[in-house]
Amino acid sequence: MSTAASPSRFFGLDLGTLWPEIRRSWQGLHRTPALAWLTPDFPVRVLHADGRETTWLGGQRAKGEGSSTERFEAIELPEDILLRRTLHVPAMSQTQIAQAVELDLRSVSPFAAADMVWGYSAQLVEAGGLQIDAVLISRKQAVQYISTQQHRLATAADPEVWSFTPNGTPILLAGWGEARRAQSGARRRHMAYGMLGSALCVAGAMAITPTMQLRLRAIEAVHAYDAVQVRTAPLLGQREAFVRTTGEMENLRSLLAERVDFLPLLEAITQVLPDDTSLQSLQIQGLKVTINGLTSNAATLMQLLGTKNGFKDVRAPSAATRNPGATAENFIIEFQLDPAVFSITASAPVDTTIPSVKQLAPNAAASVGAATSIATMPAPPAANAASAAPPRKKSRFSSGPESTPPPPVLSAPLAGRKAVP
Repeated sequence: MSTAASPSRFFGLDLGTLWPEIRRSWQGLHRTPALAWLTPDFPVRVLHADGRETTWLGGQRAKGEGSSTERFEAIELPEDILLRRTLHVPAMSQTQIAQAVELDLRSVSPFAAADMVWGYSAQLVEAGGLQIDAVLISRKQAVQYISTQQHRLATAADPEVWSFTPNGTPILLAGWGEARRAQSGARRRHMAYGMLGSALCVAGAMAITPTMQLRLRAIEAVHAYDAVQVRTAPLLGQREAFVRTTGEMENLRSLLAERVDFLPLLEAITQVLPDDTSLQSLQIQGLKVTINGLTSNAATLMQLLGTKNGFKDVRAPSAATRNPGATAENFIIEFQLDPAVFSITASAPVDTTIPSVKQLAPNAAASVGAATSIATMPAPPAANAASAAPPRKKSRFSSGPESTPPPPVLSAPLAGRKAVP
């Protein structure tokens, strides 16, 4: 069995009928309510079979009698040469209605297929669906009657052929002068489309003009910004070097802020401790200090430590104890040090303000280089700093060979003035 697909079918679609269907849909688009107003209605002068003359516009009778100034004319066929038929069909499209009416009339028509002329009018009914009022006539009889009405016509053009339903709705029979009115309507519709398209183009241009101006200004601003970047590139490099050096100095300062200056700390502890207090150990971990020793009243000692400038968050991790028969309490007290008082950098503030590009002088590179060399110099050892310090108050801790405690943790036993039993 051959599996080759038909060249006229693609994924189940019949390509031969696809374009006609699309074309038919586009052709009927102008009949939609959104675009129907672009097709004008022309007045039609109707010559009735009883001798009257009326004017109709858009399927409605106009006020006043007909005149000879209308461009389009129609002749009403008399009832004695017409055959009428009424149908009831469900709601469907105009194309389907026309096909259903034509099929029904051909099945009941006494005339030959080439000689039959027909027309219909569809109206909605309350029960649902559509009521179709159809008429059919022999073309020979219609031509013979029209020839007898030529003297009533105001123009030499072919007239349209009309009939009316029992309720007065006009029925157009195709095959005479209705094509001329349809062509005039199509020309007017195309002109309206052109004017509407032109109006949309003008409105679009008006809407897009401010946007284009803003875009051009933005492009110009980008070019100006690029030019400024080229001119200020050296200054920006200097500023970045300065910012980088300042950041390194700030990092160094933050590291030094966590290192305690031991000599001021020992002096402060010596001054705050009462005479009846002796320390057995002193431990420093970062900015946290833990002391252990003997005193006559641990609560009073904590209050004294809390009032000292630079000591904060004083607390006892465990309760003070007193051995049987002893007069002193064994205490353990912890407190935090204020880095603004006891850190190595407490007395050396650093200005970290970052200047702008405009504030950079031409010799900014030399200044930044000098700052970099100063920042990269090694810090003096703690021993030298201790040796350069002025004489302080005599410590209440036991004397011995001086040594620099290893930061950031210091833990050493201390002997007080009084002998510890």
